Amino acid sequence: MSRLVKCPYCEEKLPKSESHPYKKRYYHLECFNEWRNQADHRKELIEYICELYGIDAPTGMMVKQIKEFVEDYNYKYKGMELALRYFYETLGNQVLEGSGIGIIPYIYEDARQHHLTMMNVAESVENLEKLNKKSKSVIVKSPTVSYTKKTKKIDIGAL
Repeated sequence: MSRLVKCPYCEEKLPKSESHPYKKRYYHLECFNEWRNQADHRKELIEYICELYGIDAPTGMMVKQIKEFVEDYNYKYKGMELALRYFYETLGNQVLEGSGIGIIPYIYEDARQHHLTMMNVAESVENLEKLNKKSKSVIVKSPTVSYTKKTKKIDIGAL
């Protein structure tokens, strides 16, 4: 039997043989993938903030706001990035110098709805393309039937 180790992400114990080692720590495979995904999303959010405000690193206030939104509002990093993209790129608002990212709680739900709508539209278009690929055009020739009118011949001399 292998030694039990503690997953640093979910803090549950698991056998070392069933764990995923990373930098002298042992994770559940699902926990490691989730942790890595969140780390990538956090990095993308910070890169977007730096690009948006034209800075090398986010200010202390911005880092504090990000941490507060994650802990207090349970916002996801990717959701915050999409909310900022929605506010500045989609709605066309201007970036104010020296401002933080405090707009996120006010637009998060609107951005979420917008993103879901865009995903539904993309899915509909994809389904339509699949439907068009599956449909076949069939040419049906109309039957050539000659219609002859059957009439009795009338003798004009007998009239």
